[in-house]
Amino acid sequence: MTRPTACLAALTAMGMAIGLTVAAGCSKSDSGLPKPQAAVTPVDLSTAGTIRVQVSYDGPVPTGKVINMGGTPACAAAHPQPVVDDSIAVSDGRLANAAVYIKSGLGDRAFAAPTEPVIIDQKGCLYDPRVVAVMVGQPLRFRNSDQEAHNVHGRPNTVDTWNFLMSRPGSTRDVVFDRSEVGIPIGCDVHPWMRAYASVFASPYFGITPRDGTVTLKPVPPGDYVIGVWHEALGSLEKSVTLPPSGTVSVPFAYGAPAG
Repeated sequence: MTRPTACLAALTAMGMAIGLTVAAGCSKSDSGLPKPQAAVTPVDLSTAGTIRVQVSYDGPVPTGKVINMGGTPACAAAHPQPVVDDSIAVSDGRLANAAVYIKSGLGDRAFAAPTEPVIIDQKGCLYDPRVVAVMVGQPLRFRNSDQEAHNVHGRPNTVDTWNFLMSRPGSTRDVVFDRSEVGIPIGCDVHPWMRAYASVFASPYFGITPRDGTVTLKPVPPGDYVIGVWHEALGSLEKSVTLPPSGTVSVPFAYGAPAG
């Protein structure tokens, strides 16, 4: 389910504490009042540790296809040089734009969602950045920096689909999620080459790999975990790991070249 940011204001107005989050969303109980939300579980920093995840790519890097914007002159004019689809972005064998996260092992812990939005800008008829992640309850903000009108069409599997028009330059619109989903495709029906992906997590232990392919998760309580990695073109991988008290563990992942 997705919900507008007005829902957050409504919950706050009803006296819900800021430190309480995240799974209930705007669903209602039989009484007509919002369902109570789980209290945040504190992390013992004296025993918490670090999980360092490194994602690599083994094989020839596919040549990106040039995006044809010729049908929309205003979009083409924003790019003096050809724009190449960089869905598989590799630097020195390290893979960018992969979502890294703790898939399981946190039990029933609850975490407070940041209030600061994660922003996807529509700029030059492209999404910037292409891959993002947010927590359940954290705003995902779409901004239109173009003179062109765009619509933002999310096509998730488990949360609600959304589709809205953004015709005014400088306009913004927020989407907030009340449950998790990995790799939600987002597109513009007006400009079909525009693609982005958003992942939603119930904990703060996630990140999107930069050029060096490395994401550091901390402070993580000691325990046994499954670490997941997702990439739009290469799919999902996972590994089990044990984090000792106050320890640091490294978890390498390697993708191979896609078939065909």
